[in-house]
Amino acid sequence: MINLDTLRQFAIFKDLTDAELENIQSIAKLEKFKANTRVFEEDSLAVKMYLVLKGRVEIRLRKAAGFLPMTIDVVGPGEIFGWSAVTNPFTFTAGAWTVADSELISLNGEVMRKLFKINNHLGYKVMMQIAAVISKRFRALSKKLVEFLPAQSVGGES
Repeated sequence: MINLDTLRQFAIFKDLTDAELENIQSIAKLEKFKANTRVFEEDSLAVKMYLVLKGRVEIRLRKAAGFLPMTIDVVGPGEIFGWSAVTNPFTFTAGAWTVADSELISLNGEVMRKLFKINNHLGYKVMMQIAAVISKRFRALSKKLVEFLPAQSVGGES
């Protein structure tokens, strides 16, 4: 069983009470992955959300706007990925690959959604933190895509 102090290391749970954190603890499972292992594939059914305890995970897009595959984020200890497991349509928007031997805490998305429905306050606090992760990742992706776009001329030609 994952202990509460371990879960408290994650910003996503920073606003939770002990009782709320115990709800999360009851569904948390430790999973170990060797380096260069696919955790999940882009466009696959999002069953689990992950917290990085040890190691590093790259979030990758196979094709971004017709470009070559790209890494849009690298997630390390204390960070989360796989938030699609708790957001509709429950399909991963990118793939995830370990780049080092990694220990991940997995949380079943369906069970988390049920917890959020039972305890809206818990759900609100966790989803606010997930929204911050989504925003960060979107900004990183936007920046990378702009780097690939051809320079546009400022003025028109006469």
